[in-house]
Amino acid sequence: MGEMGNVVMAELQYLGLIWDRLRSMADGSAPSAAIQLATVSSTGSPSLRTVILREANFDEATISFITDIRSTKVGDVRRDPRVSAISYDLESRVQIKLVGTAAVVDEEAARQAMWQRLRPHTREEFERELPPGILLHPDSGNAMGWEYDGDAPKERYDRYALVAISVASAEWLDVSGKEHVRFAFYRDRRPKWRAVRLSP
Repeated sequence: MGEMGNVVMAELQYLGLIWDRLRSMADGSAPSAAIQLATVSSTGSPSLRTVILREANFDEATISFITDIRSTKVGDVRRDPRVSAISYDLESRVQIKLVGTAAVVDEEAARQAMWQRLRPHTREEFERELPPGILLHPDSGNAMGWEYDGDAPKERYDRYALVAISVASAEWLDVSGKEHVRFAFYRDRRPKWRAVRLSP
């Protein structure tokens, strides 16, 4: 293979580690499934929040999360699909950073498949009558924002959105050792990835 080929293979091992970690977060085997997602707000400023990773697909280079269809993040990605996501594991001291484009999934089969995987208490989150982030008046009698529709599965489903991020680049940063290790991977053409090593 030669020295250069060995170097490339070593770099691509880190790409595998990235997706292994993302999959473990999505399937619940990792300590946490939380990632921080940044979108471009309606004012053009960054908007940051935590979402729960639900799926990671290396072959398609996508990750997915769910949210309320009425949330500001849905409006953000519909206006401007550019997003960035980051995760840091305190125990391993590894950071993963992703950059890509997000889209609300319209394919009904994919939406149904994810919905069926959700736990009952997660589905119940979509019973919230009011949209996320709406200003509540202290005298409204609904200070916590909870107004249940009761047995209204269709309304819950209609409020649910599945969002998929097509990953264009991924970074691995390991600061656990004396020598910190940082690699970046760029998806020039699916399924081809280009690997580079960066200064930490």
